[in-house]
Amino acid sequence: MSATRRAAPARGAGLDLLHARVSFRDRSMSDVLDLTLRFIVVEGRSYAKVALGALLPLAAIAVFAGSKLGWATSWAIALPLAAAAEIPFTVLASRLVFQDRVRARDVFSATREDGPRVVAARVIASALVALGALVLVVPGVWLAALFLFLSEVMLLERASLGQAFTRAQRVTASATSEVLVGVIVLGLVPVASVLVADVAGRVVLGELLQFRPPRPVWTEGGGVLATLGLFAQVPYLATARFFLYLNVRTRAEGWDIQTRFAAIAARADAEAAREA
Repeated sequence: MSATRRAAPARGAGLDLLHARVSFRDRSMSDVLDLTLRFIVVEGRSYAKVALGALLPLAAIAVFAGSKLGWATSWAIALPLAAAAEIPFTVLASRLVFQDRVRARDVFSATREDGPRVVAARVIASALVALGALVLVVPGVWLAALFLFLSEVMLLERASLGQAFTRAQRVTASATSEVLVGVIVLGLVPVASVLVADVAGRVVLGELLQFRPPRPVWTEGGGVLATLGLFAQVPYLATARFFLYLNVRTRAEGWDIQTRFAAIAARADAEAAREA
């Protein structure tokens, strides 16, 4: 991750590429996942502030629903809430890439402003993906790839609800195989987080703290640990999808070349100014 600052702006769809805090270059999916982890660690304080305001209340609602309605039923509430919780983290990541400091209040303000239409778009996309999956698995995965970047194009490119579907499909079309891999990998993140939280949590409670651990998620259909695991992965998932979006656009639009040439021009201007 690069923390360099350059003088000359080179903009792409509203993004100040030369003032970015990460390097724009073609990355593999594993590199995207690694960059996501390092970015969250570096910006841990900002992520913690947003998590307190966004994740804790929604996770509490999901846990309460599970205790009252049954854990298997509570997934119908927990999954949409976790999806909605991704929005402020997409906003946060997109701003932290181009700014040194981002206030949590600004993130929540942007979420309140744009969140409803993003939620509406994702509800429509989820319904279409579900219909595709009912026909066959492959159409469902294909539709999931087409609509993977709905949140990003609406939040970063200020696309309207109608424009977002067309724009998201265009972004996917520029790197279809990469986006399909991303859909599969990112789809496994919540599953892995739920299982790890359940298994590791029961080990800590039972063997380290000597408490009676809850029954496993695969016998109860859910649980407090599994629900917390679902919400714990939200910041990582939202940030990883955002970086995948940046990677796809970098490859399709040559952002890495643009930033290199603009940096060369900026250095030349600086040298000319010193000589003058």
